[in-house]
Amino acid sequence: MKQNRYLSILFLISVVLSFSSVSAREVPSGGEMLLDIALARPLGLAGTCLGIGAWVVSLPFTALSGTIIQSGKRLVAYPAKFTFTRGLGDFPGYMEPYEIVED
Repeated sequence: MKQNRYLSILFLISVVLSFSSVSAREVPSGGEMLLDIALARPLGLAGTCLGIGAWVVSLPFTALSGTIIQSGKRLVAYPAKFTFTRGLGDFPGYMEPYEIVED
């Protein structure tokens, strides 16, 4: 019985500590900012340009299937959002969950 109480207290402490660490906002380090400037932003810009090209090429097919907006979000909007709207050195989970829309 005493062991169950000990495990319950340990579990509650770990739950409280995990919630407090999730809510804390970390400040990016200089290395993360440098990595962002030197690698992530140029790759994001290249991904945005490639996504625009792929989206234009796929327009006839996505128009037939009715998924122009979905493909535009995935191929153009998300890479552009990653490249131009986030803070320097900030790598959050910027993509919203993928949703399949059925009519």
